[in-house]
Amino acid sequence: MTNVLPIKAYFLEPLLFLMMTSITAFGYRHHISLKINLLHVPSPAVAGDSILLSCDYDLGNETLYAVKFYKNMGEFYRYVPESYPVIKIFRQPGVDVDVSKSGNSSVYLRNLTLESSGNYTCQVSTDQPYFRCVQTTKQLEVVVPPSDGPVLTEEKSDYEVGDNVSILCNSGKSKPAPDLKWYINDQLAKSHLYDKETVVHPDQLESTSLALRFSLKPDVLQNGKVTVKCVATVKHISAVTSIEITASGTLRADSQNCLLCACAIIFFLQSRLMKKVFVH
Repeated sequence: MTNVLPIKAYFLEPLLFLMMTSITAFGYRHHISLKINLLHVPSPAVAGDSILLSCDYDLGNETLYAVKFYKNMGEFYRYVPESYPVIKIFRQPGVDVDVSKSGNSSVYLRNLTLESSGNYTCQVSTDQPYFRCVQTTKQLEVVVPPSDGPVLTEEKSDYEVGDNVSILCNSGKSKPAPDLKWYINDQLAKSHLYDKETVVHPDQLESTSLALRFSLKPDVLQNGKVTVKCVATVKHISAVTSIEITASGTLRADSQNCLLCACAIIFFLQSRLMKKVFVH
């Protein structure tokens, strides 16, 4: 036998379902209001510099319990407004916090070293009744740029047209290894013209050498000269060293060509003159 619901119950059940789902949806929206909008980690950073890690978060209608910062899952900074002291620092390798410049959403790191590199996490948690927690992570890379520009070493200093040029570009020590590029008359040299070598030093810094080899052909020379430069780049930091090579044989070669032309003309005129004398 089929049960027939009263007409009021027929409309009441869908209404109750709608009310329950609306309440659940409202509660769910309320719960997801806690969020981290942005974790700003200025990377790459230079060793010896200071940076500000900033964590932009939105609590919605919830109450903040704590903001924590981690490096490679090791906590180094805790901000709890209802505790004393409000800020607590925990030691981690390569992390030097300036408390006076830090707060409820940012941490000021000073005296960066290679050990400061790693994954940095901002974690935000709320108080009762929800006790929710969100976090996000970004990577910090600390670089050590070379203290000086690249050093160029020539195989010889005197050149003539047609000579082979061999120059070595040595970078200073850095981390990571510098990216070296050769330019000939402001044009990037083709990769087959140079050889590259990277050395890792005991202090874990690296240096790179790049040898450039090319021929002093006339089409390379500009007024008997050619300019070569080596550019060393570590991330966004670049240093340039350039030299100018003069082909001392350029003028002598031109003079020899003129002399040959003159001799050919004289020989031609003499032969014509001899033919005329012979005919007469």
